[in-house]
Amino acid sequence: MAKKLSPKQLEGRLQACQEEYGRIKARIPDVGFICEGSLLERWMSCRKPNCRCSADPPQLHGPYYQLTWKEWGRTVCRNLPREHAELYQQWITNRRELDALLKQMKEVSGKAGRYLLDAATGSAQPPSNPPQPPHSRSPKRR
Repeated sequence: MAKKLSPKQLEGRLQACQEEYGRIKARIPDVGFICEGSLLERWMSCRKPNCRCSADPPQLHGPYYQLTWKEWGRTVCRNLPREHAELYQQWITNRRELDALLKQMKEVSGKAGRYLLDAATGSAQPPSNPPQPPHSRSPKRR
């Protein structure tokens, strides 16, 4: 069983959580434009019998760039020129960085929440995890 924190210890731990949360939050403005999905670089065969891609060894055509994402539960793909693919790759990287920052903020918030719940209820042992809202689902297509 965990030992109950004194008010001074609780204040110190909450202050540490607030400082850590502030450091993480301060990094958000550095994140640029974002985009969902992933980018593929593809090399393809046209299947024409006299083409270089049908030779042995094959010399495939490409690279072709394809952006793929989910929309209403379905996979959507868009072919992109190289210049657009470079921009989208940066935006996808930015989105992943933002997701990581939000995950860190959620973890720090959970830690602070456990301290606050412990102080509010006066229990000797804070709950292992605060309750989480159910995952939202995409609306069904009709």
